[in-house]
Amino acid sequence: MPGENEFEVFVFSVGEQEMAFDVEHVSMVIDKVEITPVPRSKPTVLGVMNLRGRIVPVISLNRLLELQGTSSEEDGKIVVVNWEEIEAGFTVSKVRGVTRCNSNEVEKIYKLDKFGEKCKGIIKKGDELIVYLSLDKIIEELIGTSEHA
Repeated sequence: MPGENEFEVFVFSVGEQEMAFDVEHVSMVIDKVEITPVPRSKPTVLGVMNLRGRIVPVISLNRLLELQGTSSEEDGKIVVVNWEEIEAGFTVSKVRGVTRCNSNEVEKIYKLDKFGEKCKGIIKKGDELIVYLSLDKIIEELIGTSEHA
């Protein structure tokens, strides 16, 4: 019987690190497509892609989170997310799928220097540790909060 403390996350890997977004923000997963570079864009923005007639920015989670020794940009998948009015794609190495979690499985990490506010905590599922990402903080960092206010 599902409790009110349960929620679902979409789990994927960037390199060897498993990470997750809240499932309600993930609209689709696609195979890597041609990405058109955008001049003067932030280093974390790989470019844009044409997704069914819509121009969607593609972001490197690897670069955004400053992960060392991983590269999900050459191959893998693109996870397309929607947050408020914003649609974006994130490059990932592998997709695991949807996992049900309980709030008592999330360990809050307030001083996680590497990810800062971009991380809601660490989900502990048995022996697994999944970095639980805060999509709203990631998008706010990418667009700048003043532009979205």
